[in-house]
Amino acid sequence: MKNVWRVIKRDAHRIVSVPVAWIIIAGVLVTPALYAWFNIAAFWDPYGNTGNISVAVANLDQGGSSDLTGELNAGDLIVDKLEDNDELGWYFTSEAQAREDVDSGDAYAAFVIPADFTANMLSITTGDYTQPAIDYYVNEKSSAIAPKITDTGASQLETQITEEFTAEVTKGRNRGHHAGSR
Repeated sequence: MKNVWRVIKRDAHRIVSVPVAWIIIAGVLVTPALYAWFNIAAFWDPYGNTGNISVAVANLDQGGSSDLTGELNAGDLIVDKLEDNDELGWYFTSEAQAREDVDSGDAYAAFVIPADFTANMLSITTGDYTQPAIDYYVNEKSSAIAPKITDTGASQLETQITEEFTAEVTKGRNRGHHAGSR
């Protein structure tokens, strides 16, 4: 036991007498704390600054009508909602420009609302249902996290479409109900 204390005392004396050892000890103690602090600060809210993520939207929708809803253009309703949405950097352009922007990396993703989108959506009211679909392009090479965020944007878009369509059908149904009860 006496030898152990002698070794500890000798090692402590060597560490104290060599200034480079103090620098190394300080570095070993401080570096992990700095690393943790910068990582926590950087990833505290990864979705909090998504307004800088450019997402192109091209609306080609021609609209449509049905007895239940009357005239409707779901593409215009979607664009109106997205203009008010600042969670992503939505911008509106042509289909060709949207695809080019995704390919060049100027946009992380693009949504193209096809010309028959409303007509397909309204087909549910006629019994001859055709699934409406929005074309979605993403540049997975531009950023590791951007595709996940734009996928979230696609989910939001789907929710907004469902809500808008339900609201329009409900309005149309109420108009039809009131008109029939007069």
